[in-house]
Amino acid sequence: MKHYDITIIGAGPAGSTLARTLGEKYRVLLVDKRPLDKEPSKLIKNCGGLIAPDAQKALATFGLSIPKDVLVSPQMFSVESIDFDNDMVRTYQRHYINVNRECYDRWLYSLCEKSCEQLFSTRYRNVNKVDGKYQLTLLKNGEHIEVSTDIIVGADGANSKIKKELIGKEEHEPKRYISIQEWFPNRTNVNQFVAIFDKEISDFYSWIIPEDDGIIFGSAVEEGKSAQKYHDLQKEKLKEYGYDLTNPTKKEGCHLLRPLSSKDICFGEGSVALIGEASGLVSPTSAEGISYAMLSGDALGRAILEDKENFLELYERNAKYLKKNIDSKMRKYPIMYNQTIRKMVFKLGLGAIEVNGK
Repeated sequence: MKHYDITIIGAGPAGSTLARTLGEKYRVLLVDKRPLDKEPSKLIKNCGGLIAPDAQKALATFGLSIPKDVLVSPQMFSVESIDFDNDMVRTYQRHYINVNRECYDRWLYSLCEKSCEQLFSTRYRNVNKVDGKYQLTLLKNGEHIEVSTDIIVGADGANSKIKKELIGKEEHEPKRYISIQEWFPNRTNVNQFVAIFDKEISDFYSWIIPEDDGIIFGSAVEEGKSAQKYHDLQKEKLKEYGYDLTNPTKKEGCHLLRPLSSKDICFGEGSVALIGEASGLVSPTSAEGISYAMLSGDALGRAILEDKENFLELYERNAKYLKKNIDSKMRKYPIMYNQTIRKMVFKLGLGAIEVNGK
């Protein structure tokens, strides 16, 4: 049985950033169910592929720039906000970098591939703790692989099996949503990010993102409601704003977490660490998670490099600012999600810009 110092379950922005930060000091295993060593993959992250300002800042702090083969068009400089609750529309200046999410993940992985071992097209099955070490069972091409590790890291997203099996349900848990995304031809020349607020659909929001010759329509519906029913209803209601969301070419779905305070964040327990969305780190206002994923992966990596035996305490200290960031975004929450306050902000035109004289 092979032994590793650190085993990372999930090779998205969180897991790949952790592996890159750790470098070659430790024996690291990076596991992902996707065939990231081949392309293309049918297991694509349900993500619109926008690199928001927070994620751009994270890349800047790492001294990284996105290669051109990861980018898709158009690059967007505004967001149109459609408020069904108040029957109002406003446009705001924002800069998003538009990427192919699968290519983005492959690029981040390429930055760490020489410093760690990888098992791709591999699923995590279960784990047992024996003599202070974790023994993992992984499944690749129908065959079981047994490995042991000192530290196990859950970078496996909103439905983290590592968290469920090794930490369990916390007193505070992020609110859960079902996110559905569909791809359509861009028949109406959409060239900006569109955010849709409609309390009939969800207490969160829906979105439209142009990508190359198509558009992505997605919605986040509270768990427990019929996600497909309300997703379809939102598409129908968007017809009055001129959006043609018929005959999708592709469809995906996943769970989405939404922390409503920093108390919903869990960084781990004992020799188990959680990073990215597995820890609950997602923007409560926009659902942006890439910046938190990369920054938490880096924070954990620096903690392990400083003191592998007492890494969790150091990780929590390193990542404390991320919890504060969640709380700061909650102060913005009423402006975006309170119907009365949003109506006042829209009516006053605070921060809004005119597009084509409107």
